[in-house]
Parts: sequence; structure tokens; C-alpha cells
Amino acid sequence: MQLDNGELDRHLKAGLGQIYFIHGAEDLLIIESLDKLRVAAHKNGYEDKSRFNISGRFNWDHVFSDIKTQSLFAEKKLIELHIPKSRPGKQGSDALIGLLDDISDDHLLIVICGKLEKDIKRTKWVQSLSKKAVSIECKKIYPSQMPTWIKSRLRDIGLSIDREALEMFVALTEGNLFVAMQSIDRLGLMEVTNNVSMQDINDCVADGAHFDLFQLTDAAIMRKPSRVLRIYNRLQKEGMLPYELMRVVNWEIKNLSDLMVDIGDGIPINKAMKNARIWSSKQKIIGSFLQSTSPNQMEGILEQACEVDKVIKGINKGNPWDEIGQLLFMFSTEATS
Repeated sequence: MQLDNGELDRHLKAGLGQIYFIHGAEDLLIIESLDKLRVAAHKNGYEDKSRFNISGRFNWDHVFSDIKTQSLFAEKKLIELHIPKSRPGKQGSDALIGLLDDISDDHLLIVICGKLEKDIKRTKWVQSLSKKAVSIECKKIYPSQMPTWIKSRLRDIGLSIDREALEMFVALTEGNLFVAMQSIDRLGLMEVTNNVSMQDINDCVADGAHFDLFQLTDAAIMRKPSRVLRIYNRLQKEGMLPYELMRVVNWEIKNLSDLMVDIGDGIPINKAMKNARIWSSKQKIIGSFLQSTSPNQMEGILEQACEVDKVIKGINKGNPWDEIGQLLFMFSTEATS
């Protein structure tokens, strides 16, 4: 079954499948689709979860062993396979095809990739997934499509928008879906009745909050925990919600994790950053972060980000701000040897 990411809600209302394949060029839409599947999995009794980040040197025995291991706490297990560059290699391709036959009724498998180039779409593993999985494509939102996308997202929360206000909204968010979605979330919390005006945009989008968020992640990348704490406290006092902050933090962590996968596969740091289209102004600080971060530390950051997500959604007990604070501490400090 082939779905556009916008069709996922309707699909899940009819029931949860067993194998899902999320792919595409738009990170925000991939994250949103995965979040929806995680929530649906929890509602359907998948209490146990395993996550694997797949690179060219990955040992697939870990996945097959995990499938065969019975949890002491839950009978049903969610298994996530993250393949950032959409190229698992020959061994990975064969393993994925075999894995599709080994999945039992007690497993929910989600395979998450980036954009599928034409040569990747012709591979056996993609063709096998396309036949056996519910395939969810998260297509690139181009600048020319931003006005329509923003209007659609506003319509989802019961709002329309003036033409001039829409033009300003597009200009201020500069084609960044994460910033646009954060601003739409904030508009939904404001006392806006039916129609978004130019004044609403000035009050919400142009107030600089999203710039503080990117200053927060930049400070973490530069290993400046004191500055991270100051910005974190200010955003919390200003009334930002945990999921708003985490949308940008998760985006940054995902990009860094993907880069580390490339570096682990033997790609030089500078080439990996160039391939990922990292802004030249950020390459120095990101390069320094990558050189000082071990795979184990990044895995710990990813695990804590998942814990934050569970607490925000109410799956696990806890204070979201405490968990975010722990994540930002891990993100902004070097691991002790």
C-alpha cells in the first residue's frame, strides 16, 4: 500500500498494519509520521521497543537476535530500523529481505529512510518493502509550495489567513518547515478567532522565539552548557511548550546522528558535511562537535531524546522539562573518559 504522509491519519483510523516504510526528502514530515505510528503502536499494546541505526558496517545479527528474544515485560514489540542514507549495502539488503519473512504477529516493524534516489528504488530491498509494507512517502515541500502547505496546516486547526499575512509568514519562516510548524503551533495556542491577521503574525512568528531555539542548539553544539541553560530557562519562562522546543532539538540531533553514521562508514568529516549541505557558517562548530563525540555518546543522546518524547506523550511518567534539561546537558557536554 502506498500512502502520502497526509493520508496516514485516515489509514490509522482503519487499523494498524504490521510493517511500515517511511521515506522521503522532508525530515519534519518523516518525524511526524513516525510519531503517529509510535502513538498508534502504544495504543495497540506494543509496550517494548528496539531502535537500530543502520550503517554500512552494521551487524544485522543484533536485529535478528532481538526479534527472537522474548521480553519479560511486554509480549508485543515495536522495532525501528533507521537507515539515514537509504543505502544499507548488499548485506543489509539481503538481511532486510529476510527480516520481512521473520516478522511475527507480535512485532511491528518500521523502516525509516531518507530520500530514495532512482537507483535505490530499483533495489530488491525497496521493492520487497513496497510489496509487503505500508509505504509512506514524505515528499519535499518546495518554496513555491510553502503558502499552500501553511494554509493547509492552519486549516487543520480551524484557522484561515489573510493574503498579506501569509506572504509575511512565508518570508519570516524562510522555507524552514520546522520553524513554520512551531509558529503554527503557537498560533493555535493564541486567542486567534478564525482568521490569522498581519498583527497575529507580528505577535507570533516575528517575535524571535524561533531564533532563540536555533541559538540554543548552536550553543549545545559549541559545548557551552552555561549558555544552553540560560536560553533553556528563558524559553521555559516565556511559556514555550516542551514539544515546540523538541521539534528543533530533534531536528538538529537527527542531522548530527546522520553525519556520524557517514563518518563511521569512512567518509571524511568535511565531505560528509558537504554532502549533507551543512551551511558553511556552521561547518566549523559541527566539525568540532563530531570530532569530540563518540558513537556511544551520540547513542545516549538519541536514547534520551526518545525518553523525552515518551514523557511528553504521557507514555512514561516524569517531568518533560527535567528530561529535556538532562538531554541538553548530555548534548552540550563532552563525555568523560
